[in-house]
Amino acid sequence: MALHYHSPTRYLPDRYTFYGATLNDLPMVVYLLNQRQMAPAAFRVEDLRVEWQSPRFNPAMDVRMVFDPREYLVGFIQVSLDNEHPFLWGCVHPDYEGRGIGSALLSWGEARVRLELDSLPSGAWSAPHFAALPVQRAHELCESLGWRQIKPEKKEMKRVTGALHLPENASRAVDVFEKPIEY
Repeated sequence: MALHYHSPTRYLPDRYTFYGATLNDLPMVVYLLNQRQMAPAAFRVEDLRVEWQSPRFNPAMDVRMVFDPREYLVGFIQVSLDNEHPFLWGCVHPDYEGRGIGSALLSWGEARVRLELDSLPSGAWSAPHFAALPVQRAHELCESLGWRQIKPEKKEMKRVTGALHLPENASRAVDVFEKPIEY
């Protein structure tokens, strides 16, 4: 199947930039996650580094970051590809919500999943899941892009709180959304 692709940057405000990541970007991603969490230093670079260095993860291919015109990181998403289904996780800085950044990131995540699906046998994965902190903007974004909220199984919640490094002491749980991706 030919990949049907629309650039997710069409959602971004003028002069905002969109990049893949390297391990050197971990400190600023962790800083953004801690800003979004609104809890004291809940995320740690060392924890996320383990995930970014796993054999099936390539930050240049599996992460996207959005920077404002001053080059501050204002949004982030990562796509983890495993044997069961793709898992997306990201956030937008609370001061930058409603500007199209989340739409750009989630649209890119869907395109990344489609690209991977093109190389797999039909039916190899179930629908991808996206985890977000339970904030109204995230719900509105997911609904507008065709994602539906699901009640994850305990196994999946462990993954969200473990593999994706949402700390045990985080002040909020996460919401999980699902969307069938056609290929």
